[in-house]
Order: sequence, then C-alpha cells, then structure tokens
Amino acid sequence: MAERSDSGRSRLNSLRRMLNPRSVAVIGGREAEKAIMQCEKIGYDGEIWPVNPNRKQLCGIDCFSSISELPAAPDAAFVAIPNTCSVDAVRELAAIGAGGVVCYASGFAEIGPKGAELQREMEEVLGDMALVGPNCYGVLNYLDGLALWPDEQGGRRCENGVAIIAQSGNISINLTMQRRAVPLAYVISTGNMAGIKSNEYIEAMLEDERVTAIGLYLEGIPDAAALSEAAISALKKHVPIVVLDAGRSKVGSEVTSTHSSSFTGEAQVNSTFYRTYGIIQVDTIPQFLETLKFMSIVGPLENRCVATISCSGGEAAIMADTVDRVGLYFAELTDEQTTILNEVLGEQVVVSNPLDYHTYIWGIPEMQRRCFHAMFTGYQAITVKALDFPSDGVCDPEQWHDTVAVIIDAAHEAQAKVAVVASLHENFPESVQLQFVEHGIAPMLGFQECFEAILHAADWFKRTTEFNQLTPLTRFERVTGATETLTEFASKKILSNYGLATIPGIETDNFDDAKEFADDFGYPVAVKISSSEIIHKTEAGAVVLNIADVDNLYWATAEGETPGERFLVETMAPPPELEIMIGVRFDERFGLVMVIAAGGIFTELINDYVTMFLPVEEHDLLDALYSTRFGKLMDGFRGYELDEDALIESIRSIESFAIDNADRLVEMDVNPLFVYAEGEGAIAVDAVIKMKNKGNDL
Repeated sequence: MAERSDSGRSRLNSLRRMLNPRSVAVIGGREAEKAIMQCEKIGYDGEIWPVNPNRKQLCGIDCFSSISELPAAPDAAFVAIPNTCSVDAVRELAAIGAGGVVCYASGFAEIGPKGAELQREMEEVLGDMALVGPNCYGVLNYLDGLALWPDEQGGRRCENGVAIIAQSGNISINLTMQRRAVPLAYVISTGNMAGIKSNEYIEAMLEDERVTAIGLYLEGIPDAAALSEAAISALKKHVPIVVLDAGRSKVGSEVTSTHSSSFTGEAQVNSTFYRTYGIIQVDTIPQFLETLKFMSIVGPLENRCVATISCSGGEAAIMADTVDRVGLYFAELTDEQTTILNEVLGEQVVVSNPLDYHTYIWGIPEMQRRCFHAMFTGYQAITVKALDFPSDGVCDPEQWHDTVAVIIDAAHEAQAKVAVVASLHENFPESVQLQFVEHGIAPMLGFQECFEAILHAADWFKRTTEFNQLTPLTRFERVTGATETLTEFASKKILSNYGLATIPGIETDNFDDAKEFADDFGYPVAVKISSSEIIHKTEAGAVVLNIADVDNLYWATAEGETPGERFLVETMAPPPELEIMIGVRFDERFGLVMVIAAGGIFTELINDYVTMFLPVEEHDLLDALYSTRFGKLMDGFRGYELDEDALIESIRSIESFAIDNADRLVEMDVNPLFVYAEGEGAIAVDAVIKMKNKGNDL
C-alpha cells in the first residue's frame, strides 16, 4: 500500500480511537437519547456524556449544557442535531481533540448544491478528526460493545466475525436484524463519507484480527485508486471483501460514439474493478449475507470441487443442477469411500457423488455417522449436506437434532470443510444455525446462494495467490481542452508509430492519386470517405470494398460528383481467422479502461467482451482473453490456431499509445483488428481516436 500522509495516519488513528472508546459524548435530544439506550443495550461500559442545553438528563444521566463543558475530549461523539448546528458541533469537537464523530443529520450533499456547500464546510473544519457521515446511522461494535446508533439494531456480541460498511442507513439496520447466523463484528453506516472513506474503513478493519471478512454496500466508488490499495492489502492479509454495488442499472454519465463505450459503462467498469482487485461482487442481499457468512466461517477453497449429500432424489437433482449452473464440479469417489458407502447403505442405494442415501439410515445415528464421514473424506474442497427442519410446534424435530450432532461429529473426525444447506431459509432454525457456526460448519440458506458462495470462495483463493502481481490503479494527470476526433488515416498513422500493423493506404482528394496507389499496390482496393464526423462508415454507406479495376475505382471515388472531398484508399486485407475490436476509454474514476471484444459489424450484436485497466499485467491479460468465447479460438478450438503472439503485440501497441497519451485520450477503437493463423500476424483494418486538443500536434 502507498505510504499514508501524516494527515491520513492521524485520521486513521482517530477512527481506531473512536471504534473502541472509553468516553462517548452524545449531543442532541430524542436520537441522542436512543443512542444512549443502544449503548446500554449492547453493554458499553465506558463514560457517557450527554450534551443538551434544554434538558437536565438523558436516560437518567446528567447533561452538560455545551461541548465546552465536557470534562475531557471524548474518544467518540454522536451528533444528532440539525445540519447547520452539526457543522458547529463538529468544529468544536475537532478543536478540543475528540477522537471521532458520527454526524447523524441529513441535508448535506445528498440534497444538491446548497447541501454540498454545507458538507464542504464540515470537511474544512474536521482537521484530522475521524468523521462518520453525515446523513448516516453510525457505528456498531459488537466485539467490544459500542453503539453510536439512534435506532433499533438486532445484532449480538461476538468474539470475531464480519465487518459491514454500508452507505445506506436503513439497509444497515436491516442487516443487523438478519437471522442467518452471520457473525457481525462491526456494522458502520457511512452515509455521505465526507470524512472517512471506504478504503480507510477497510484499513481499520484489517488491523483488527478479529475481523474475518468485510462486506461493502456501495452506492458509488469515490476514490477507486485508494480502494484498490486497500483491496490489495486485504488480499495480502487473506481477509475477503464482498461488495453489493447498488445502482448498476444506471446508464454511464458520458455519451460516447465509439464501440468500446457501449462496453464500458458504469456497471461494467465497476465489475471489472472488483474482479481485478479480488473483491467478491454479488447481486442481492441474501447473496451478500450468505457469501460473507461462508467466507467468515469456512474461508477460501483451493478448487471448485464439491460433494453433496441428501436423503432425497429431488434434492440431489436440484443441487446437481445448481452445481453445474454455477460452474462447480463433483469429485470422483475414491475406492475406499465407495466400499464403506456400499457397506453402510446396501444394494438399494446407488453410491455416487452427488449422494442420495435415501432414508434407510435416517434415525440411525451410527449409520449416518459412517456415511457422512466417508463422504467428508474425499478429494473435494467442501462437502454440502442438505437439511431442512420441520415446522416448530407441529412436528417432532428430535431426529433432525440427532442428525445435526452426527454431522458435527463426523466433520470433526474427518477434519473436513462442511456446509449444511436448507432449500428454504425458513426451514433452518437460527438456534441450529448458531450450533453449526460454533463448530466451524457453515449453515447456508438456499441452494443457489450456497453454491455461489462456494464458487466465490474458490475464485477468491486463486486471487490471493496473485496479489504480489497486483498494482493499485494508476492516477493520471489530465489536460483540459476541446475534444477532437481524428480521421481513420491519422489514427492509424499514429498507432503504426507504436508498432501496430496497419493496412497500406493513402488519404487524398483526387482520382489520380488513388489510381497511382492502386497501380503500385495492386487491386483489389477499398475506398472510404475520410471524415472525422463519420465514425461508423459501414452503417453510413461510406465504404466501397473489393474494387477490382480502374473504372470501378473512378466511380468509387465519386470524382465527378464531389470534387475536393477527401477519401482513403487502401489495399484489401485477406480474410482473417478472427476479427477483434480493441478499444480504450478514459474513465474519470478508474483511468484508462480497455475493452477487447468480438470485432467487425457484429461487435455489439455478439456482446462477447472483457474489460481491464491499463497498464494490465500479462497474466490478467491472458486470463481475460481466454475467458471470452472468441478466446477459445486461440487454443485450437475446432482446428483454429490463431497467432496469439501477434494479437498480444497489437494489444500492447495500443496500450503503449494510450498510456503515453493518458493526459489527452478520450476514447479510441481499433475495429476490426484482423487476426490470422499462427505465424501469419494481425493487422488493424479501421481505427478512430478522440483526443483533448492542446493546440499542438501529436
């Protein structure tokens, strides 16, 4: 991680002090009183100093009439007064050296320019004091017992667990109310993040060895470079980060004209960022909690190999379908496993993985133990046992509880990683879930959520082996100026200077030059209108291909009809094995974003693409290419053997140009890049570049 500034270190120290304080100032009325009640509920044992000029007591504790009357600088403060007054309170707390402050009030940047100005004022008076908010609910520390929180919360004290950092106050409350046995260590509602940012919260959590996983609920990434540094630190410390990114349906803020822009909107680029830096991205709140739970209890898995156990053919079939759909695979049973299972289950049961052991051994603990132990000892990274409990008060659950004990004993004896999953979340009592958690077994709710969490655990393990090759996002300085679109001829000329192979051609406004070029290089040739205003020439009817003789060349150049119009004359490239599109766009949050897609006229129709940030590491580039459908052609699919080296060289040429011109580049496309068979090279057929114009030539 990059060296922190003195101010950054001081702010992080203030946050640490705030998260486990010995003294808390609570400023305000009704919400402040609720915060005191929550502190008492959670078991906070430090000093509480209410501040209210109009009341003698809050929750039976004598009030101070002002911040200036406090007996000392509090380690933490909860401020629940109107927005303009909150700024004054933050100023006073910073001046006396308070550790950190939660600003509960709304009416800041979230309401528009007037509120944004008030938020800037608050930022200016902070100094090095940690600020959570404004427009937030605050901080819950279930490890040490702290609730700077003005509402109900449903968590319980624990010794270790998950830290959740969420921009939404109400979602934060909902997450504390979960009954999924997710061990919550911290819940922090961050609001507008005027003070402490996501990366700083992560850094603070990483310093607490009791934090087993970190969950982020984000509504935007304010500082992607800083977050990339924190994510690399998390990989180094083997602490997984899971993100639920809201608002991914938004259209990108900048309307652009190149093909690559359609693949690099906000949602796509955010996902690329998370994938690059080993942050596990999920789509729903149940996935968020189940993945955090699994990563906290079981942790990473060395591969995608699983085994499943059920006493129902229906459950076995649904789990098998889910395993296949998610992208996991089943382990082969060993000879020893097969022998034991045949002895235990008899001829009525087909021994396999997935295993449906029917109900012959249900209610016979010793037979169940031998069966489960045999399955737990296979080659798989984890074994998943299906178990739905009957309804409370209606059925006798005794045999289900016996099965729970058997699973726990067999898992300990086999020293295996095990998860128990209910097909319906309401069929898994929380008390039983907590019993499994106590023994290091993940109680999972829902087949889809369970196996997706397993997939994430396996993929995240791979990323932890690569963190030494990761570098934080590069910060690029930018120039201002009008955007200029270069012609295809100018674009390809520039890129050829960076080593990109391009088609021979000339730009001219007369037929004689076109004829001379065709005579020198030979027919057939192509003629294109040369205009910075026509980006997609095929759609505009501005391209004539396969011109075979001088007469057709004359009419293609339209010499007699539009004298003086410039056009591009090029040789016809031979048909390729594959057409690729390579584009780069500058994103204000992430810097240079490259997209590689199936090329030509089908680029957006086929929708087969990958995105990555520049500069890109060699292993990430290759992984990205091989993850696409067209990437299979590089590996001999149906006899195809592409010139992979030429493709990589072409990509690197484009990357070099983009990095050298990162201060000016707006967006660019090479589409298509013709890629030929192994040893026959690659060549750019079309290109367009949009740059900020500094008033001088490239």
